[in-house]
Amino acid sequence: MPSVAADPFHDVVGHRAVKRLLTRQLASGRLAHAYLLVGEPSLGKMTVARALSSALLPEAPLERHPDYWEDDHPGQIKVDEIRLIPQDRGPERHEQTLQAFLATKPRVGAYRVAVVGTVGRLPDAYQNLLLKTLEEPHPNRVIVLTTPSLSPFVVLPTVVSRCQRLSFHPVPLPEIVAWLRRRGVPEDRAQALAALSRGRPGWALRAARDEQVMERGRYWERRLEEVFGAPEDVPLALAAELDGARSEWRAVRRSGAASDPRPQENGEIATDPGGPEDPVQLALGCWQLLLRRKMLSDPGSPEGARWARLLELSYDTVGYLEQNVSPRLALECFLLACRNAS
Repeated sequence: MPSVAADPFHDVVGHRAVKRLLTRQLASGRLAHAYLLVGEPSLGKMTVARALSSALLPEAPLERHPDYWEDDHPGQIKVDEIRLIPQDRGPERHEQTLQAFLATKPRVGAYRVAVVGTVGRLPDAYQNLLLKTLEEPHPNRVIVLTTPSLSPFVVLPTVVSRCQRLSFHPVPLPEIVAWLRRRGVPEDRAQALAALSRGRPGWALRAARDEQVMERGRYWERRLEEVFGAPEDVPLALAAELDGARSEWRAVRRSGAASDPRPQENGEIATDPGGPEDPVQLALGCWQLLLRRKMLSDPGSPEGARWARLLELSYDTVGYLEQNVSPRLALECFLLACRNAS
């Protein structure tokens, strides 16, 4: 039974229910053989997965522990990282494939732990390989998967059914502010980042190191203001611009860097490798803050109700993006609704 003398989740902000459950399971030794951590990116799923892994493997840091396997890099996972006997050159990123790792007894500790971030990076055929491992678990093996969505287009229902699901929700803003302050972020900036984070502490911490993030936020707010009551081509052009920025961001990220659109002196957008945020998600977060301010400035009035409907539609748009709906189509529908509401 793993020792839990110290709180393994002391550095995890929010998610009290998840932390209580895992702490009880660690104390009792009655662990699930597989967990599926569900929630949008940057809520802390991988932080919890690594904290759980560290509690099960206290003998050495995870990066040097022979009984720990992790894959969380951007881009699709190749099949030879998963199946027991690779057919090509073998795994490129790991000493062993996932199935070979789990088939081998622990070398040092009592467990072998494997973590796969964003399991939807596995095509369905490869998820079926993973399913066989989940259906026939070895003793003292723990698999932790993460996913932003339970959509069958993202993760197979059969994989979901073999795991204990743990749901992650946005963290209350005061907790994010306090967490950032403990990391040396000034109060005013911590407040602004927490508001912009939409409850995602991972994003807030990355953005704290990005001096331009607030400037980009103001840029996207101005662009939405231009949409209200504008001709139809204005929201359609903004949707196309954002969709193009997102495509470029994803391409740079897949190549091993990150990208984020950054306003230049003339107000246009340029891609700057190193930015922490999907530009579509950043823009939607900024627009939600703007719409909320407008709604609260005139509560109870028809105008306030109109802003409330647009705010609700913005959250629906975030959900559509998680369901693999075309980003450009989702943005066009939202922005046309904003244009028509004024």
